[in-house]
Amino acid sequence: MKNRIDKLNLSFMFIILAIAIIVQITYADSALPLRNENVPSDWAKVEIDRARKINILPDKLQGEYRSNITREEFSEVAVKLYEAMSGKEGILQGENPFKDTQNIKVRIANNLGIVQGIGDGEFAPNDAITRQEISVMLYRTLQAAKPEYNYSHANEYIFNDYNMISLWAREAVGYLYGIEIINGVGDNLFSPEENTSREEAIVLAKRMNDKVLTSRNNLVVSRAGTSRRESAMKLKLEKLISQEMGKPYQWGGTGPDSYDCSGLVYSLYGKLGISLPRVAKSQAKVGTYVQKEDLEFGDLVFFARDGKNINHVGIYVGNGEFVHSPQTGDVVKNTTFMSGYYAKCYYTARRVL
Repeated sequence: MKNRIDKLNLSFMFIILAIAIIVQITYADSALPLRNENVPSDWAKVEIDRARKINILPDKLQGEYRSNITREEFSEVAVKLYEAMSGKEGILQGENPFKDTQNIKVRIANNLGIVQGIGDGEFAPNDAITRQEISVMLYRTLQAAKPEYNYSHANEYIFNDYNMISLWAREAVGYLYGIEIINGVGDNLFSPEENTSREEAIVLAKRMNDKVLTSRNNLVVSRAGTSRRESAMKLKLEKLISQEMGKPYQWGGTGPDSYDCSGLVYSLYGKLGISLPRVAKSQAKVGTYVQKEDLEFGDLVFFARDGKNINHVGIYVGNGEFVHSPQTGDVVKNTTFMSGYYAKCYYTARRVL
């Protein structure tokens, strides 16, 4: 009897030991993927090391590279970038206009016109910076360091979410994209409200410094954009569309109070000075063909219920959506064609702007 108990106890001990080993292995394995936030991502390592060597990386930013950069932190980067590009020292002038920060670099950046307050004497030093905000700050840094450059380039790039970029940021975003400082985030999107990490901000500043070092008297736009005339037409189209939203469908309608699908397109583009045929089938024969993945704001998108004969048209407005006047009992509205009925019926697209 005693031997049987001893054997049971021994078996029980082996089971406990095995469980402990499995738990320990599982815990060790789960710890492997943890990232060291003080080490830059692989794509950023080389450029951050270079930024450190050319002294545009403040000591306080050498770590936690994947965390969002704040307004105060980027002000320090911007001043160092200004000094590197201009060869001049940033000078502190006047009284501190902000009651929520005493940071000298913030005050210098404000003196240089690189950053501004948010009102009521506040700077919001700990707020994160969005992609459109950092574009404007970088653009202003370049203008402060190189006032002799020509900033009147006639092209700007139209992302699919161009209408989401604030008016005050569009010039900066277009210019920096044109000189290959900043890129989109994929699918021809810019994501203007997305926050910027420390490593992203440092890499952008380093790229700008490199551009200035290799230029002579100006920076050359190396990526094609959209002419300002074309951009102005798209802005006007955006405004015109907003005025028609919610108006009822009526077969044969061309406005101003109701529309059918092709009547809406016919009317809006007519107001832009572009004469289109009246019906969808004929509208699909004008302009140039556009692949679905290359659609831009203002392109015409066509649908065929039977997969062969075009029976519907709308205006692409970005993010897989189009504006159209659908059917009796419905109104002018936004609809996605990335799923559902219109995904199945999508037929072709044409560019007329």
